[in-house]
Amino acid sequence: MPDPQTLIIFTGAVFVLAAMPGPDNLFVSAQSLAHGVRAGLAAAGGIALGGLIWTLAATIGLTALMAATPALLMLVQIGGAGYLVYLAVRLWGAQPRDNATPPPVAHAFLRGLTTNLLNPKVGLYYLAFLPQFVQPDAAPVWRQMLLLGLIFNSAGTLVMGGAAVLAGTMKARLATRPATARLLPRFAAVVLVAIAVKLLVGLLG
Repeated sequence: MPDPQTLIIFTGAVFVLAAMPGPDNLFVSAQSLAHGVRAGLAAAGGIALGGLIWTLAATIGLTALMAATPALLMLVQIGGAGYLVYLAVRLWGAQPRDNATPPPVAHAFLRGLTTNLLNPKVGLYYLAFLPQFVQPDAAPVWRQMLLLGLIFNSAGTLVMGGAAVLAGTMKARLATRPATARLLPRFAAVVLVAIAVKLLVGLLG
């Protein structure tokens, strides 16, 4: 395994990265604003599972294969952006009565999982970042990759959980005002479209 000093540096770095307002945090916040804390936490759980899957993919080399196939990478990313736009359209057209009863938690979980798996740049990021902290002479590389991936994913999940609670608390306070209650799903929809645009712009980078 990597030495303790390396693990401490790595853990600190991933918490800093996790705290940045990236697509995952924004998606979780949007789910909490639209449907409440439970939905946000469930979405965070789905994204966490997606992160574990990407960790395994990076460990066994699937993400490297995807990186070597630009057409596949583009198709998956376009699919992810399209899915986010689909969710945004549904939120935009939702009426307050549609949100009186939050959707099943499983739906939010699956949305988080789907958006994460349809963003191949997550896997490429794991592939580029984790090996920098691997020490070839310390232990089998695959075991180190799994450990580092679990730490990375745990940090991200904690931060996303905080974002879900914060956004859900805001929703609970603002939803008592009818005018604001109507705007919250639309604001969440705008956030989802912004994430989709970011994914598509990434294709040109």
